[in-house]
Amino acid sequence: MSRPVRVVTTSLATLEDTAPPYNLRHPSPADNLRLGLDLLEAAGAQGADLACLPEGFMAAGLPLSRVREVAEPIPGPGFDAVASCARRHRMYVVAGFYARLGERVHNVAAVIDRQGKLAGLYAKRHPTTGEIECGVTPGADAVVVETDFGRLGLAICFDLNWQPLWADLARQKADLVCWISAYEGGFPLQAVAWQYKYPVVTSVWPYQARVIDYTGRILAATSRWGRIAVCDLDLEKRLFHTDGQMDKLLSIQTQYGSRVRLETFNEEHLFTLQCIDPDLALEDIIDEYGLVDYATYIEQCTEIQGKTKMPLPPLAQFA
Repeated sequence: MSRPVRVVTTSLATLEDTAPPYNLRHPSPADNLRLGLDLLEAAGAQGADLACLPEGFMAAGLPLSRVREVAEPIPGPGFDAVASCARRHRMYVVAGFYARLGERVHNVAAVIDRQGKLAGLYAKRHPTTGEIECGVTPGADAVVVETDFGRLGLAICFDLNWQPLWADLARQKADLVCWISAYEGGFPLQAVAWQYKYPVVTSVWPYQARVIDYTGRILAATSRWGRIAVCDLDLEKRLFHTDGQMDKLLSIQTQYGSRVRLETFNEEHLFTLQCIDPDLALEDIIDEYGLVDYATYIEQCTEIQGKTKMPLPPLAQFA
């Protein structure tokens, strides 16, 4: 059985206006809030289960010296406006805010549920030096939020450079991670998705926000001309190694036909399998064909390696 989620992600195009004469933009927090809400309205019209806005989106294009000035409490005016949109469209929203929490300012990713309620809050673990000098306090914990479609992990911008956070999200069994940012991130995000085996959804200030499959492929992206990208993910899709299993693929495709989607990856010696028919359970196919998924296979290999490994003899014995 599939576990579909429609993701709509966004980019702000902070480098220039999106209408002629395409001048460089100098937005105010109010401008950014209006644009963010417009993007969420478009996401809602697309039937999003999850929509994303970038890191500190109301502060996009402003100098870091103004962070404390634009920081709001949660709940606060900006949060409430975003929450109202989430509630109206019955969708989850991940949105970035500079949040004043007591005496401290944090760079946060807020998860708002379909009822417009705060479902989770992550404070950026690795702010830039500039952010810290301007009053942003680093967070401490990795956060994974339970949703009705799966477990949603959170990361922000400069966090990309610290692998322990991404590993923590994997250990907490994130099904999907949202990385919201002031920059686009590039290839390292594809490496992260592959390394930790979860899709990564990015939302950014510049042009290209992306939805990245756990195979490292880009499934959808915004551009200079398109401010939202829509992607349907199946969180039940499973990854397998071809070792001992490649002779089963044609039989599965023949037996189940268009009820399944099986995709192979030549250089990596991998394949993915998902059910298209909502009445067909993927676990039943796995059991019928004795398939071993990638994570289990690596665990099995690690266990047997640990039981049988031996050190090489001293080099003197080879003389």
